[in-house]
Amino acid sequence: MSDTFNGSFQDFLATAPEARFTDWLAARAEPYWTSACTHPFTAAIGDDTMPEAAYARYLIEDYTFVTDLASTLGYLVAKAPGMRSKSRLAGFLALLTSEENDYFLRSFKALGVLPENYETAAQGPVTRAFSDLLLTSAGKGSYEDGLTCLLCAEWCYLTWGLREAQKQRPATFYLAEWIDLHAVAGFQAFVDWIRSELDRLGPGLSAEHQQHLADLFRRMSVLEAAFFETAWTGQVPDLPDNP
Repeated sequence: MSDTFNGSFQDFLATAPEARFTDWLAARAEPYWTSACTHPFTAAIGDDTMPEAAYARYLIEDYTFVTDLASTLGYLVAKAPGMRSKSRLAGFLALLTSEENDYFLRSFKALGVLPENYETAAQGPVTRAFSDLLLTSAGKGSYEDGLTCLLCAEWCYLTWGLREAQKQRPATFYLAEWIDLHAVAGFQAFVDWIRSELDRLGPGLSAEHQQHLADLFRRMSVLEAAFFETAWTGQVPDLPDNP
């Protein structure tokens, strides 16, 4: 794992003049950022060694989260400063509510998860905390707040998705297709766009607001790693009080 960087964005630039604002966010989130991106759960997807019970737990939790992610995107569409930004976010929202929903339904059927189990499932504590942070940041916070939380979630999936796509394609369709959804050019372009938005806006914010964004990204990284761990083990891990 990478070493934690505790300094300000200006301190970071002093050590790496060409660094991006989002590079600093990731550096400030260590070691949790690396833990999320390299969790054994993500490797098992590409290795085709995922236990069915673990993946069923994961999909049920993720399915309960999709509605909150859609709401987050709706808040950001409303707060985006221009039509170009609104269009990018709205396009991702449309994808989320079409292709991904179809994937969930086919995967649940293959895993033997009954509709009454996933349609009425309550969010577990980690998923609830993850959703609350996203919704609060996007709904009550600034555009940059919500975008930072969204970036952490999507950039993590792009990172492990591109890595696992380098392996032999899994024979299990729901594992292969999950990699496909997160290792395609369109998804990478969307994540790159979020990074560019924050790289453009972040350096102009006050030092206090920059620190707040770093705290959000770090907390999201903690919860992302915990989300994978809960699905992988079936146990909710202890979360640090002040990560």
